[in-house]
Amino acid sequence: MVLSFFNRSWTRWLCAAGLALSLVGCSAGGPKAATTLGDPDHGVLVAPLKIPMPLDKAGHKIDVTFDVPPPPKVSHSTGYFLGLRMLFAPADPDGKIATIDAHPVEVRVTLHRLQDGQEIPVKFWNRVDVAKGYEPSRFESFSLKDDIAVSSGAFTEYSGAPPGTPDASTYVLEFGGPGEQGPGRYRLRLETLKDIPQLSGFKAFLAYERSPDR
Repeated sequence: MVLSFFNRSWTRWLCAAGLALSLVGCSAGGPKAATTLGDPDHGVLVAPLKIPMPLDKAGHKIDVTFDVPPPPKVSHSTGYFLGLRMLFAPADPDGKIATIDAHPVEVRVTLHRLQDGQEIPVKFWNRVDVAKGYEPSRFESFSLKDDIAVSSGAFTEYSGAPPGTPDASTYVLEFGGPGEQGPGRYRLRLETLKDIPQLSGFKAFLAYERSPDR
């Protein structure tokens, strides 16, 4: 995985938090290149996923195998979504959210459920507000065309966690949600499709997680 836009202190933080063991590899010599996550050599990750991801270059690929645990007994979440978490400072003094909204991220994405030695395709759906004019919001779900998804702003979170960490204040964008929500083992493949130099240096994480309880 290409993580050139993360500085060394950022990588050291990931290693200390145990997040980089499966992502970039931790050693005294710094990060090791890796494109496949959750393979037998690294162990299988468990959702929710927050994977460091540069957004400014086309051709960045992520190939991750992970487990989805059983859902909580009580939850008002709409289920899992695939998206991005973009770090920003509270009150957004640098105007990062406006920059992100003006330059949506386009990816090709596939998801497969691993079962009995087979990879069973799982459809991704994109929820779109189809209301017109002054009509109340009315959402419908559409399957992705040619496995291509485009990010769309969803919500912000102000966690109070240390700046620069995966759980700090984030602007959350969605690519869509999987049609299969059950527990099990999955494989996710994703590739960025266009250069976005305006997002160079932005700290972002590919997220596969449950929507907040409403």
